Amino acid sequence: MIPMSFYNTASQGSWIKDEFRADRSLGYVLNIDKETNMMLVRFPKINKDSWVVWENRGHYIVIGK
Repeated sequence: MIPMSFYNTASQGSWIKDEFRADRSLGYVLNIDKETNMMLVRFPKINKDSWVVWENRGHYIVIGK
């Protein structure tokens, strides 16, 4: 099993690449709710904001802050 620290976790203001869904691609982290382990991400390609699981298990890559 891969340790959780293997993946970088996003912070507010980070750019992420979604690896789970092909239609979302790049997103900008607007807000993080640590209580629910979710982050609000804006995906300009599809013009939508979506809640994504914050704890990274390989479903996104942090590409910039």
